[in-house]
Amino acid sequence: MNNNKAGFRLAAIALAATLLGGCATTENALKDADELLAKQEASKKLPEANLSEYALSLNRFGQMLDIYKDGDPVIYMQTRNITDATNLSNPLVGSEIPGDITEMVRTAVNRIGARVVYVPYHPDYLVAQAQLGAKFGVTMPDYLITGALTEFDRALSGAGRSNSATIEFGGGKGTVTLGGDLKRTAIYSSLALDLNLVSFQTQQMVPRIQASNVIRVLNLSTETGASLGFYGDAFGFKLEGKYLQGRHSAIRTLVDLSVLELVGKATNTPYWRCIPNGKPDPVVIANMRRSYESLPLELKVGLIQVMLRKYGQPLIVNQQLDDATREALARVYRQRFPDQINADVATWNGFEPLFFNVPMPWDGPQSAADPLPPQQPMVVKPPAPAPHARSGGRAAPRRAPGAKR
Repeated sequence: MNNNKAGFRLAAIALAATLLGGCATTENALKDADELLAKQEASKKLPEANLSEYALSLNRFGQMLDIYKDGDPVIYMQTRNITDATNLSNPLVGSEIPGDITEMVRTAVNRIGARVVYVPYHPDYLVAQAQLGAKFGVTMPDYLITGALTEFDRALSGAGRSNSATIEFGGGKGTVTLGGDLKRTAIYSSLALDLNLVSFQTQQMVPRIQASNVIRVLNLSTETGASLGFYGDAFGFKLEGKYLQGRHSAIRTLVDLSVLELVGKATNTPYWRCIPNGKPDPVVIANMRRSYESLPLELKVGLIQVMLRKYGQPLIVNQQLDDATREALARVYRQRFPDQINADVATWNGFEPLFFNVPMPWDGPQSAADPLPPQQPMVVKPPAPAPHARSGGRAAPRRAPGAKR
């Protein structure tokens, strides 16, 4: 009996020592704080680059301009304040969307590269610095971007689904009940952005150079539950989740796409090649068709030679349809556009694939071209003879560039 009491006392002393070892002392508190800090520092979220889905497309577009506009002057752009025209940014209605997205537009323009330069407009700052003796060289923009957030349709469409099931087996005191339910609700809202381009010199909108794009914003709710019961006694759990797509993030995506479209139209470049699964823009195609068809044959041949150089053909731009130009045309069309090997590149239909498919750094490798016999040149038809002069004399027919007398 005494031995049992002695053993109990020893166990109680050991337990007390253990409890005292974990008591609320300063050392233990500091140790716990250090462990908590280390754990939270290891799991905290680090800053990330704020990039939309079209940020890479803007970078690609800058590379495209380096290729298409090599030698052309830099384009300078400025913006008016791009604000919210729906009035849903007002604090009285909850400030659901930002009231001013001008800085997003500036960032998108500046992301393109050195051939499209943004010109800030801060007159108060310039005046204050000028009073201190600073001197500035003022750069006047070529174009002015105007626009606004024009639509925000909340809860444009929504739908929900719910499923539940209960299974019971056994009998009497051995009855077991299993249950589960699923619920999903999705609601879409809509945001739209309109941008237009204004000629700074004339203060007139550039016809057909605009971007109007819309994005859907998702609000998703989920509920998942399960239960287990034994003859009247039950327990269960329920999981709830909610995902609200960021409206600011959606607007940045809209801005990047719209700026890409706007500058692409302004420069008449195939910007859609920078976008995954992009579709050709009829405005750019129509502008290029009209410009190309208005050129005389000499300038067309010169432009063809310029484009062939972008395909890696070592040509001299002499505006003459010489043998080297014919062979380079045949080589490029045989390799890349075999179904148009006999096209007349003096017409838009023949020249269009050459212009819109210039190789880009992100394109996949092209298969090597088969050697083409030199006797199979591309067709370039000379212009029709000029009409007779009214005096009754005959005007000499205009000879094609490179033709012998």
